[in-house]
Amino acid sequence: MSEQKKTNQLIWIFIPVVGIAVIAGAIYAVINRQTPEDESFEQAEAAANVIAAAVVADNNLEDIVKSAQTWGEAFKPWFGKTAPEFTVTDIEGKQHSLSSYRGKNVLVVFWATWCPPCHKEIPHLIELRKEMSEDELAIIAISNEAPGTVKPFVNSKGINYSVASVAGAMLPSPFADVTSIPTAFYIDRNGRIKFATVGLVELDDTKAILKAEG
Repeated sequence: MSEQKKTNQLIWIFIPVVGIAVIAGAIYAVINRQTPEDESFEQAEAAANVIAAAVVADNNLEDIVKSAQTWGEAFKPWFGKTAPEFTVTDIEGKQHSLSSYRGKNVLVVFWATWCPPCHKEIPHLIELRKEMSEDELAIIAISNEAPGTVKPFVNSKGINYSVASVAGAMLPSPFADVTSIPTAFYIDRNGRIKFATVGLVELDDTKAILKAEG
Protein backbone atom coordinates (compact mmCIF):
# COMPACT_ATOMS: atom_id res chain seq x y z
CA MET A 1 0.00 0.00 0.00
CA SER A 2 1.35 3.41 -0.98
CA GLU A 3 2.13 6.05 1.61
CA GLN A 4 -0.62 8.30 0.13
CA LYS A 5 -3.30 5.62 0.65
CA LYS A 6 -2.14 4.99 4.22
CA THR A 7 -2.36 8.72 4.95
CA ASN A 8 -5.89 8.97 3.50
CA GLN A 9 -7.06 5.98 5.59
CA LEU A 10 -5.67 7.53 8.78
CA ILE A 11 -7.44 10.82 8.01
CA TRP A 12 -10.82 9.08 7.52
CA ILE A 13 -10.36 7.17 10.77
CA PHE A 14 -9.27 10.27 12.69
CA ILE A 15 -12.16 12.54 11.58
CA PRO A 16 -15.04 10.37 13.03
CA VAL A 17 -13.14 9.88 16.28
CA VAL A 18 -12.67 13.62 16.69
CA GLY A 19 -16.34 14.22 15.78
CA ILE A 20 -17.56 11.75 18.40
CA ALA A 21 -15.31 13.34 21.01
CA VAL A 22 -16.60 16.83 20.18
CA ILE A 23 -20.27 15.73 20.36
CA ALA A 24 -19.71 13.89 23.65
CA GLY A 25 -18.00 16.96 25.09
CA ALA A 26 -20.88 19.17 23.99
CA ILE A 27 -23.48 16.89 25.59
CA TYR A 28 -21.51 16.82 28.83
CA ALA A 29 -21.24 20.59 28.80
CA VAL A 30 -25.00 21.00 28.31
CA ILE A 31 -25.83 18.60 31.12
CA ASN A 32 -23.33 20.14 33.50
CA ARG A 33 -23.07 23.66 32.11
CA GLN A 34 -22.05 26.31 34.59
CA THR A 35 -22.99 24.14 37.55
CA PRO A 36 -20.21 25.51 39.75
CA GLU A 37 -20.90 29.02 38.49
CA ASP A 38 -24.64 28.64 39.05
CA GLU A 39 -24.09 27.42 42.59
CA SER A 40 -21.72 30.31 43.27
CA PHE A 41 -24.21 32.78 41.85
CA GLU A 42 -27.06 31.38 43.95
CA GLN A 43 -24.91 31.52 47.07
CA ALA A 44 -23.89 35.12 46.32
CA GLU A 45 -27.50 36.11 45.64
CA ALA A 46 -28.67 34.54 48.90
CA ALA A 47 -25.95 36.36 50.82
CA ALA A 48 -26.90 39.66 49.17
CA ASN A 49 -30.54 39.15 50.12
CA VAL A 50 -29.60 38.51 53.74
CA ILE A 51 -27.45 41.65 53.80
CA ALA A 52 -30.19 43.74 52.17
CA ALA A 53 -32.74 42.51 54.69
CA ALA A 54 -30.41 43.36 57.54
CA VAL A 55 -29.82 46.84 56.14
CA VAL A 56 -33.56 47.50 55.85
CA ALA A 57 -34.14 46.19 59.37
CA ASP A 58 -31.42 48.47 60.74
CA ASN A 59 -32.48 51.55 58.76
CA ASN A 60 -33.89 54.44 60.68
CA LEU A 61 -36.21 57.02 59.17
CA GLU A 62 -33.40 59.52 58.66
CA ASP A 63 -31.51 57.05 56.45
CA ILE A 64 -34.63 56.31 54.42
CA VAL A 65 -35.31 60.02 53.86
CA LYS A 66 -31.75 60.55 52.59
CA SER A 67 -32.24 57.89 49.92
CA ALA A 68 -35.68 59.13 48.79
CA GLN A 69 -35.97 60.03 45.11
CA THR A 70 -39.66 60.79 44.49
CA TRP A 71 -40.92 61.99 47.86
CA GLY A 72 -40.03 64.00 50.93
CA GLU A 73 -41.06 64.07 54.57
CA ALA A 74 -44.01 66.21 55.61
CA PHE A 75 -45.70 67.48 58.79
CA LYS A 76 -42.55 66.83 60.83
CA PRO A 77 -43.80 68.76 63.92
CA TRP A 78 -46.48 66.09 64.28
CA PHE A 79 -44.06 63.16 64.48
CA GLY A 80 -44.49 61.30 67.77
CA LYS A 81 -47.79 63.00 68.58
CA THR A 82 -51.11 61.21 68.94
CA ALA A 83 -53.08 61.35 65.69
CA PRO A 84 -56.34 63.28 66.16
CA GLU A 85 -59.43 61.14 65.92
CA PHE A 86 -61.52 61.12 62.76
CA THR A 87 -64.21 58.97 61.20
CA VAL A 88 -64.69 58.57 57.45
CA THR A 89 -67.10 56.53 55.37
CA ASP A 90 -65.70 54.43 52.54
CA ILE A 91 -67.29 54.08 49.11
CA GLU A 92 -68.97 50.85 50.23
CA GLY A 93 -70.70 52.64 53.12
CA LYS A 94 -68.48 51.31 55.91
CA GLN A 95 -67.27 53.70 58.61
CA HIS A 96 -63.63 53.84 59.65
CA SER A 97 -62.65 55.48 62.95
CA LEU A 98 -58.94 55.95 63.45
CA SER A 99 -59.14 54.89 67.09
CA SER A 100 -60.66 51.55 66.10
CA TYR A 101 -57.32 50.57 64.59
CA ARG A 102 -55.28 50.81 67.78
CA GLY A 103 -52.92 47.86 68.02
CA LYS A 104 -52.05 47.87 64.31
CA ASN A 105 -50.23 50.19 61.95
CA VAL A 106 -52.35 52.53 59.86
CA LEU A 107 -51.43 54.10 56.52
CA VAL A 108 -53.66 57.07 55.64
CA VAL A 109 -53.15 58.26 52.05
CA PHE A 110 -54.63 61.44 50.59
CA TRP A 111 -55.10 61.23 46.85
CA ALA A 112 -57.40 62.08 43.91
CA THR A 113 -58.51 60.45 40.67
CA TRP A 114 -57.05 63.35 38.63
CA CYS A 115 -53.56 63.11 40.21
CA PRO A 116 -50.91 61.38 37.99
CA PRO A 117 -48.48 60.55 40.84
CA CYS A 118 -51.42 59.07 42.74
CA HIS A 119 -52.15 56.84 39.76
CA LYS A 120 -48.54 55.61 39.79
CA GLU A 121 -48.70 54.92 43.52
CA ILE A 122 -51.85 52.77 43.32
CA PRO A 123 -50.12 49.55 42.11
CA HIS A 124 -47.64 49.84 45.00
CA LEU A 125 -50.49 50.15 47.51
CA ILE A 126 -52.32 47.22 45.92
CA GLU A 127 -49.20 45.08 46.28
CA LEU A 128 -48.70 46.29 49.85
CA ARG A 129 -52.24 45.19 50.71
CA LYS A 130 -51.50 41.77 49.24
CA GLU A 131 -48.23 41.39 51.18
CA MET A 132 -49.43 42.65 54.57
CA SER A 133 -52.57 41.36 56.26
CA GLU A 134 -55.25 43.63 57.68
CA ASP A 135 -54.22 42.42 61.14
CA GLU A 136 -50.83 44.05 60.58
CA LEU A 137 -51.77 47.14 58.62
CA ALA A 138 -54.87 49.18 57.83
CA ILE A 139 -54.81 51.22 54.62
CA ILE A 140 -57.27 54.09 54.19
CA ALA A 141 -57.10 56.20 51.04
CA ILE A 142 -59.02 59.48 51.33
CA SER A 143 -60.22 61.67 48.47
CA ASN A 144 -62.22 64.90 48.68
CA GLU A 145 -64.04 64.02 45.48
CA ALA A 146 -67.64 62.85 45.36
CA PRO A 147 -68.27 59.09 45.80
CA GLY A 148 -69.81 59.01 42.31
CA THR A 149 -66.44 60.06 40.91
CA VAL A 150 -64.26 57.91 43.13
CA LYS A 151 -66.10 54.58 43.05
CA PRO A 152 -65.96 53.91 39.25
CA PHE A 153 -62.26 54.79 39.25
CA VAL A 154 -61.54 52.46 42.18
CA ASN A 155 -63.39 49.62 40.48
CA SER A 156 -61.55 50.17 37.19
CA LYS A 157 -58.16 49.97 38.93
CA GLY A 158 -58.94 46.89 41.02
CA ILE A 159 -58.08 48.70 44.26
CA ASN A 160 -58.11 46.24 47.17
CA TYR A 161 -57.82 48.63 50.12
CA SER A 162 -60.33 50.96 51.80
CA VAL A 163 -61.14 54.15 49.92
CA ALA A 164 -63.17 56.95 51.49
CA SER A 165 -64.69 60.14 50.18
CA VAL A 166 -64.74 63.18 52.45
CA ALA A 167 -66.28 65.63 49.99
CA GLY A 168 -67.62 68.53 52.04
CA ALA A 169 -66.52 66.99 55.37
CA MET A 170 -64.09 68.46 57.85
CA LEU A 171 -61.06 66.59 59.20
CA PRO A 172 -58.84 67.69 62.09
CA SER A 173 -55.30 68.97 61.62
CA PRO A 174 -52.90 67.81 60.34
CA PHE A 175 -55.13 65.90 57.93
CA ALA A 176 -57.10 69.05 57.06
CA ASP A 177 -53.84 70.82 56.21
CA VAL A 178 -52.85 68.60 53.28
CA THR A 179 -52.26 70.78 50.21
CA SER A 180 -50.24 68.44 47.96
CA ILE A 181 -51.01 64.88 46.96
CA PRO A 182 -50.24 62.09 47.34
CA THR A 183 -49.61 62.68 51.04
CA ALA A 184 -49.40 59.77 53.46
CA PHE A 185 -49.45 59.51 57.24
CA TYR A 186 -47.88 56.49 58.95
CA ILE A 187 -49.58 55.91 62.29
CA ASP A 188 -48.11 53.39 64.71
CA ARG A 189 -49.82 50.76 66.85
CA ASN A 190 -50.20 53.25 69.70
CA GLY A 191 -52.01 55.79 67.56
CA ARG A 192 -49.05 58.15 67.17
CA ILE A 193 -48.01 59.77 63.91
CA LYS A 194 -44.72 58.03 63.19
CA PHE A 195 -43.99 59.68 59.85
CA ALA A 196 -45.58 61.52 56.93
CA THR A 197 -44.62 61.84 53.29
CA VAL A 198 -45.54 63.94 50.29
CA GLY A 199 -45.00 62.58 46.79
CA LEU A 200 -44.96 59.15 45.18
CA VAL A 201 -43.73 56.50 47.61
CA GLU A 202 -42.94 53.15 46.01
CA LEU A 203 -43.52 49.78 47.66
CA ASP A 204 -40.00 49.18 48.99
CA ASP A 205 -39.85 52.61 50.61
CA THR A 206 -43.29 52.19 52.14
CA LYS A 207 -42.30 48.86 53.67
CA ALA A 208 -39.01 50.31 54.90
CA ILE A 209 -40.84 53.18 56.62
CA LEU A 210 -43.28 50.78 58.26
CA LYS A 211 -40.40 48.65 59.58
CA ALA A 212 -38.01 51.45 60.50
CA GLU A 213 -37.36 52.86 63.93
CA GLY A 214 -38.08 56.55 64.36
